[in-house]
Amino acid sequence: MNRLSFPALVLVGFLCSCTRDNATQYETAPTAETVESSVAPAPQVTFQRFTQELPALTLPFTATCSFDYALAETIDTATTRAFLKPLELPYRRIPVSKDVTAVLALFPADETLPRLRTFSQVGVLLDEQDLKFNPCGEEPGFSHSEQFTIQKDLSIVHLDSTTRWQFDAQYNEVPNTRKLTVTRKRFTITANGQITETK
Repeated sequence: MNRLSFPALVLVGFLCSCTRDNATQYETAPTAETVESSVAPAPQVTFQRFTQELPALTLPFTATCSFDYALAETIDTATTRAFLKPLELPYRRIPVSKDVTAVLALFPADETLPRLRTFSQVGVLLDEQDLKFNPCGEEPGFSHSEQFTIQKDLSIVHLDSTTRWQFDAQYNEVPNTRKLTVTRKRFTITANGQITETK
């Protein structure tokens, strides 16, 4: 019986010493508060910084289906993400008033989709308007093109041209069936940042 109690005592002593060692390790480990306080805060992204990196758009500005948007130098991604949607690329800025700046952004898809957004000087989104509505191109019996112009007075004219015609089994155009439809839309960027369609 004395032999059994001695190993039991050794085992109990070993377990107690392990518990003390573990407790010591936990006491010296840094707390979560210490770790958090040592992390440097991320720099604040400002709208002024974002717009300063964008070149101003020279007005009047016209773009058609085949227009090649020459992008400015790459803008910091964190800055872009703060004010644009994913995958959108900043193109140019348009000063609207002392309180409002417009940004022409591009969304890469099958075709480049231009989108105009207005912001307050602290970066609050005020309004947005797509400047292209339908895919351009031609197929048997159908041809479509678009053009938009931003004028110096901040009015926007959008022209949509669609041509339709009949064709035979070999896709040859049937004479005298061609019909052209032109749609014109007008928008205005107001001093308070609203983009309104005008008749």
